[in-house]
Amino acid sequence: MSPGEPPTAAGRFSPPYVRPGVEAAAGGSPAWDPAHLPELRRVAVVGSGLIGTSIGLALSGRGVEVFLRDSDGAQVKLAEAMGAGRPWQGERVDHAVIATPLPTVAAELRDLQRGGLATTVSDAGSVKTRPLVEAVQLGCDLGAWCPAHPIAGRERHGAVSARADLFAERVWAVCPVAHTGADAIAATAALALACGATPVRTTPERHDAAMAVLSHVPQLVASVLAGSLLGLDSHDLPFAGQGFRDTTRLADSDPVLWASIIEGNRGPIAERVRRLGREFTHLADVLAEGTRDEVVEAVTAAIHGGRHGRSLLPRKAGARALPWGWVGVVLDDRPGQLAALFAVIGEWDVNIEDVGPFEHSLDAPAGIVEIAVDPDGADGLVERLTRAGWTAYRRS
Repeated sequence: MSPGEPPTAAGRFSPPYVRPGVEAAAGGSPAWDPAHLPELRRVAVVGSGLIGTSIGLALSGRGVEVFLRDSDGAQVKLAEAMGAGRPWQGERVDHAVIATPLPTVAAELRDLQRGGLATTVSDAGSVKTRPLVEAVQLGCDLGAWCPAHPIAGRERHGAVSARADLFAERVWAVCPVAHTGADAIAATAALALACGATPVRTTPERHDAAMAVLSHVPQLVASVLAGSLLGLDSHDLPFAGQGFRDTTRLADSDPVLWASIIEGNRGPIAERVRRLGREFTHLADVLAEGTRDEVVEAVTAAIHGGRHGRSLLPRKAGARALPWGWVGVVLDDRPGQLAALFAVIGEWDVNIEDVGPFEHSLDAPAGIVEIAVDPDGADGLVERLTRAGWTAYRRS
């Protein structure tokens, strides 16, 4: 450990600290039956930014009495005006959720517990081990706090960007440790479900390792790639296609927010950045010095690896990737096309397991939708759609 670097969770929280039976791979099945979870009638949300206000909006829409607190009074007023709740004046609540910047989570937890106004507490931070270490150092009661993280967000920040459906069909990581009480775990799961999310249990260490790959490094890659435009002649910028815009979408994120997140999870992120660096260095060496066949082989391997990696991602929150057969269909950009497609497929008694996002073409009045069906029937569906006049293909 480097001088001045805070102790890692691995050093302070050995495997026995993890609650038996709690660890589950992210993407595993939800472990809670809503019928056996507490009903949250009064919830306090500390932090009225994008996440906190979105939580307030989601809960208020379910009839929960929500109280708001933030160091920025203007954000509280805006969140209140949007219908996310009302200012917290010290009322007793069933549960409080901390949705403040990462460096303040442990201190907010300490202050909440000193006030004794919340039966249980959770947080919404995107890094889990750092606040856990800091909470121990501050003497917080770990039994009444369940670390958590709703896996949702937007490039925009602040209450003005909040949405009631921000967490709908998203994963909400629930990361208890050995000292976490059952009531805190259950209340956190109930909070996630009330916001429309799927609670998935894991450990703080596993969460942070996964988020380094799935969220934190992608943010850095998008930002660095978009930053490369600064050296490009302005006359060349119009050549940027949708692929570049999609790949760099995250570059619009809040730099202050992300600096604290990256710093808080620097160990796992550094490991992944080095790994990416080695892979890009290898590609650069082959491109610069390799034969034509070596270049083709290296690029083909990289593209195949990426395709395989994306195929492992589940389409539904909290679910594992299943080997469905994916069929793409080109749709004209006019009303009723998607409904007509579903109607035709339904007449053939083909069950649609999942539907991908509609990808609209910027160059033509059309788009593509991909649907998941039984893999044994995918090729047959393509043939039937083609005979019926649709433009369809089997996604490899």
